[in-house]
Amino acid sequence: MKQLLKANHKGGIMKQIVAMMIAGVMLTGCYATTGTVSKQDVSTGIGCVAGGVVGSKVGSGSGKTAATILGTLAGCKAGSEIGKNIENK
Repeated sequence: MKQLLKANHKGGIMKQIVAMMIAGVMLTGCYATTGTVSKQDVSTGIGCVAGGVVGSKVGSGSGKTAATILGTLAGCKAGSEIGKNIENK
């Protein structure tokens, strides 16, 4: 419980909630344009969130921002590729 309060105090929980909300909006956009949400769409969203979270743990100051952005982009690409592989099986 102490860790949860400590993370919430630093804004960690809020950042995770915002990341999940963004992922939800992305998936809603996929559904609105195609009428379905594919496994690749879900994998891409999960990869983006995971990459952003991992990237945010690296560096400090403006380097942390850059790491978060790069982590998000790398996670999106990795998630997309994993989703493609799942769909092609």
